[in-house]
Amino acid sequence: MDISSASFAYPQHNGSVRAELAARLLSAPALDSGFVLSTCLRVEVVVPEPEEALTQTLHAMFGELATDAQPQIRHGERALTHIYRIAAGLESPILGEQEILTQFRQTLIRAEDAGQASGVFARALETAVAVGRQARELLPGSPHNSMAAVAAQAVGTADRVAVLGSGVMGTAVVDGLLLLPAPPCVTVVARHPEKVGDRPGVQVLAFDEAPAVLAEFPAVISATSAKHRLVDDESLVAAVARRGKPLTLIDMAMPPDFAPSLSEGVTYFDIDDLARMADRRSRSDEADALVQGAAAEAYRQYRDHHEVGPLIGQLMSSADEIVDGVVKRFSGRLSNSGDEAALRQAVHTATRSLLARPVSYLKGEDRAPEAIDVIADAFGVDDD
Repeated sequence: MDISSASFAYPQHNGSVRAELAARLLSAPALDSGFVLSTCLRVEVVVPEPEEALTQTLHAMFGELATDAQPQIRHGERALTHIYRIAAGLESPILGEQEILTQFRQTLIRAEDAGQASGVFARALETAVAVGRQARELLPGSPHNSMAAVAAQAVGTADRVAVLGSGVMGTAVVDGLLLLPAPPCVTVVARHPEKVGDRPGVQVLAFDEAPAVLAEFPAVISATSAKHRLVDDESLVAAVARRGKPLTLIDMAMPPDFAPSLSEGVTYFDIDDLARMADRRSRSDEADALVQGAAAEAYRQYRDHHEVGPLIGQLMSSADEIVDGVVKRFSGRLSNSGDEAALRQAVHTATRSLLARPVSYLKGEDRAPEAIDVIADAFGVDDD
């Protein structure tokens, strides 16, 4: 049992590729075991299986993939390290962005509830969440350190901004707008306005007001989590045609909520545009080291569970067979039948003493990668 991952992510995979993958996910069969993280900037597939099984899983989920849609495949510790770096925000355009950790945690909860992530596989992913929080403590703190804040800054001098969506990202966008030096008047357009909490200076409208908002507001940020367009093309074209002033339209949805070329007078930014604005990544050696070390330890425990534990069990079973054989061979030579128990205890102690050092080495953190195979061969047991 091993762990493998496939990554379709910005900037290696452009927005149209990721949008197509997100659309295919809607009809993809549910995984029996695995973790699928789908955000505006990436689709990550992780399975507790070798690469061959991952390839079959990807084909079942997405079908044939075009040349520009081939994923980056990682295996073993590299796969787990990559996932840990994602949770820590170290693979994001903005170092340590918070939204990805929230999305990671929520996706993991759904996978656990569905029985797709369990046991040592789930524990490895849960540790990624905890390490992600620890890593952020080593990064420069800033209320603007998020993709939502980049979107808020992109509205420029607009005095009124509408935010489509009231989920995690929509709420983060509102926070970013209210933190601007000159905050605009903010209106949230939600499918369930009654569920949106009251906030000073924030108006809430039902989603059937979206066409009117698109026709009137100087800036609109779409931060929905819907998997289909919430404003149809005809309504959108009609709304834009009614405008007398330019519109800044920021589309953070994946798949996108709008077409990139709507009409003249519309300045359109999609999520990749925002990522390019934000792509000012620096490095944090401390955070890198923390995540690398935690991932290495998590993978060691993951592999130990599937390989070291069974190997130790086989070594002990082989030792017990040797004890039984020796006792059977020499019991007839004993002058006192009561000495058989003493003989068994003596041989048992000897075999366990012989195995003590290799077993301790197998359990150790400094174990060589080839140790499992070498010890299995040396003692003549099957490590498969």
